[in-house]
Amino acid sequence: MAEIQSLPKVTPSLLRRADAMCARRLAKEFEGGDRSSDPVNRSRLRDAFLAAARAAHAEVRAPTLADFAGAGDDLEPEEQAVVARAAETYVAVFGDRAVRYEDHGLDAPSVSPRRGLRIGGWVDLAVVSVDGARELRHLDLWAGRAPSRDPLDLESVRTAVLRLSGWAVDQPLRVVWADLVRGRVCERTVVVATELPELTRWFDKRVEVVRERVAEPTATIGEDCATCAFVAACPEHPTGAHFSSPRGDLRPGILSITPTSLDTWRRCTREWRDAHVLGVPASDADPATDHGRMMHDLLRALHDAGSCQDDDDIDELLAAHGLDADLRVRDELARHARRCPRGAETVGHEITRARFHRKPFPAFMASARIDALWVHDGFLAAHDYKTGRQWSDRVGDDAQARLQAWVLAPLATARGLRVRIVFEHLAAEVTDDAAPFEPDDDDLAAIGEELRLAVEAMRAEQGFAGVADAEVCARCRYRSICPDSAVPGTPSWSA
Repeated sequence: MAEIQSLPKVTPSLLRRADAMCARRLAKEFEGGDRSSDPVNRSRLRDAFLAAARAAHAEVRAPTLADFAGAGDDLEPEEQAVVARAAETYVAVFGDRAVRYEDHGLDAPSVSPRRGLRIGGWVDLAVVSVDGARELRHLDLWAGRAPSRDPLDLESVRTAVLRLSGWAVDQPLRVVWADLVRGRVCERTVVVATELPELTRWFDKRVEVVRERVAEPTATIGEDCATCAFVAACPEHPTGAHFSSPRGDLRPGILSITPTSLDTWRRCTREWRDAHVLGVPASDADPATDHGRMMHDLLRALHDAGSCQDDDDIDELLAAHGLDADLRVRDELARHARRCPRGAETVGHEITRARFHRKPFPAFMASARIDALWVHDGFLAAHDYKTGRQWSDRVGDDAQARLQAWVLAPLATARGLRVRIVFEHLAAEVTDDAAPFEPDDDDLAAIGEELRLAVEAMRAEQGFAGVADAEVCARCRYRSICPDSAVPGTPSWSA
């Protein structure tokens, strides 16, 4: 058993992200080894739901809502609401199918002796009907990635089919992907005997990519840092160390903070726990962010493929997105062009930087996504696009900007530069941008202590009571399911 456990392991996530993932983290995930030990909070929803679903199908029959009574009773109220929603959707989708659950022991990784590795990933429900028809039900409780038309578009479903191929190879396999939060369903019949060679080629090709990248496990600062369990001895984080959660604590050993999570914490500790600790899927949407996301995407595409100073490039971009006649978007792009530093060295657009803090305790990893990063006039200048109203005349008063400055400081120092944080207000009603933030060493030290104290409070919090303020709750993505909400309602279960 110890020899098997020492084999490298691939998961659908590693196969999907192998090309872009930090090579050092990829190698550690693949090969195993010492790491921080953190609770897997996503499994709380899955385990509670599947325990009830598998029990419901202990014999050949169709599921009913009564089968899920009491499922997840030991979870938080918001999690219980998700399990209840999942039960409703599951019964609506599968309530006319009488099946029996078959346990293939795939909650543990499969072993491939030929490849010398273990194959992980969730295989939710393998079921068989009274006439012997076989079916794989792959269930999503987190409103995550969705297949376009074929459930095998998802690496997780492909891997599950491969792991079940010995069971299903002699007859058609009905494969169903169901988003039990948003109610989306995608299914088709897979003739495993016919399709297995192509699935195997895909799998082996992705494993080859993993092996090629882990051969040179170079560490790269980026999005992976925020959730990496292998910070110790990382050359990009010289003070890194392993930290594990105390028994029963749902928080990770190394708390990750971003401008978004920090803002959420200061607004409502319960919302912070739902979103950034438990990973509860949002019950309600915040439509006010749609335009902002679109503008960020457009500006990234414009800088990647052309120039914001070129009218033809702008016309081509707008035409490609069906926005030729959108005067607001065109005006905001023009306002950006006037603020974009000409002749500056481009460091990158839509990039993530991270910085680890170890002592004084508690340890944390801070990261921030930067819309545009330039070098000019002795500054490492981060530009943050804003499409809403202006909240302050000074960028230095903004908590988001302060965290961005602290994260960028080591990179600036290494290049002999100072940090500058600029808020580019693209809305026409904002006539003057706020004064940029150009922190000195004392400012940066003060920010570091602000962040440490915030993380210390995150570590100490036990009650996680909701703020119960109507104005705040009205914009919360959990307002319909939070027991402390001042504006309860019916969940929309939007993306």
